[in-house]
Amino acid sequence: MGMAAAWCLASRGARVLGIDRHQLGHDRGSSHGGSRIVRQAYFERADYVPLLRRADELWREIELASLTRLVHRCGVIYGGPNGSAVLAGVKASAQAYGIALERLTVAQASSRFSALEGCLERVDEFVLEPNAGFVRPERAILAMAENAQWRGAHMRPGVRVDSWRARDGIIEVNAGGCTEVTQSLILTQGAWVGEFIAEAQSMVTNTRQVMAWVTPRTPTLCDEHSLPAFFIERESGVPIYGVPTATDQPGPLGVKIGFHGGGQPCHPDALDRTVTSEEREAFARALERAVPGAAGSVSAAAVCMYSSTPDDHFVVDRVSTQARVFSAFGMGGHGFKFAPVIGSALADLALVGRTSLPIGFLRKNRFARG
Repeated sequence: MGMAAAWCLASRGARVLGIDRHQLGHDRGSSHGGSRIVRQAYFERADYVPLLRRADELWREIELASLTRLVHRCGVIYGGPNGSAVLAGVKASAQAYGIALERLTVAQASSRFSALEGCLERVDEFVLEPNAGFVRPERAILAMAENAQWRGAHMRPGVRVDSWRARDGIIEVNAGGCTEVTQSLILTQGAWVGEFIAEAQSMVTNTRQVMAWVTPRTPTLCDEHSLPAFFIERESGVPIYGVPTATDQPGPLGVKIGFHGGGQPCHPDALDRTVTSEEREAFARALERAVPGAAGSVSAAAVCMYSSTPDDHFVVDRVSTQARVFSAFGMGGHGFKFAPVIGSALADLALVGRTSLPIGFLRKNRFARG
């Protein structure tokens, strides 16, 4: 979100300094793993759809500016039982905003996408969103960084922010032994946000999440031309999601899978990044049941974090009433697809103190007591 804000601000001619405690394109937070699903029929809440539509436009702008393909529109298929809240939410958002969907029986889905044949989960219906797909997160961050720097932004990677304070309308940021002075500050520290915004400590829970890559026994069933990205509810636990293989795949090869939710609470500086054999086996078993044609051996695995609010929705709001200090946090496993539009909203706030983008439902006052 911070890099997207830097890109948007630099695109508007603002003077920008971006500070990150890690190197650009790092894997210490929640913006790595080679792929992130993008979709618009949003089961989490229909209010996100206008933001997603604007994000889609901005993803295309980033691709054009960087001459880099970032979004693969292979479709996303959702599966669940009758009465599924996920399927109901997908259909409601699609109906409210005219998003194209295809409703498929189990037989139709299995015939069209052979990897789904023999699904053992309790799936009564599949819904395909054909214009959805996935984005390459590391490439997207670097594309935004490079374009922002080409437009004059300055980046200080590998530098830790120690503190900030606002007084008399001026903001001082202490980082790497230097003090920077600015009129506007955007804080997007993700899992570390509680270190810099006291009230965020009670709003955010960080959890350890594991993702894996599987080498399918039948690879031809599992590339992006034969299988969409998928999100399937499971009887025994949290949903499983996956991304098919693609010719430009960075990092580990194979079908990427993960469980959407669960995970043990963690501190970002003490995150256990070792993936156990039991965790690998759990992925293999789950994929065998949900998408049998993609089943195979787990060839690689990695750890990231979800940083979630109590209601699993983002916070995008003003931090200080005394100065132009704004923040975005609590993206909780479904935020990366929104990066360009959240960056645009933060740029609006930093420059003029308001935005026309519909982010009112993401204000922090929804957690106010009393």
